[in-house]
Amino acid sequence: MSRVVEANEPDTIKHQFYLNTADTKCIVHETYANSEAALAHTTGVASQTILPKVFNVSRISRFEVYGNPNMELQMALTSFNPQTYNLFTGFSRR
Repeated sequence: MSRVVEANEPDTIKHQFYLNTADTKCIVHETYANSEAALAHTTGVASQTILPKVFNVSRISRFEVYGNPNMELQMALTSFNPQTYNLFTGFSRR
């Protein structure tokens, strides 16, 4: 899925999957340039063709959004019942 996202979604900054040592749990870390890029991901080829297969064998147990998603993105993510964390302070060197 990451290869398809990398090839087709230029405003996806990070798309990383982390597995625990038993390969029984996975954390997906995605970073987008902006809300529009995140929305494009929801309708992109990977989300439309590969993600349904992933959901056949897994489930989302927690969904967190970091940043200030626009209203359209907030509405698109409603079914995931996300917890949103708006940036309070800090910096990023990269």
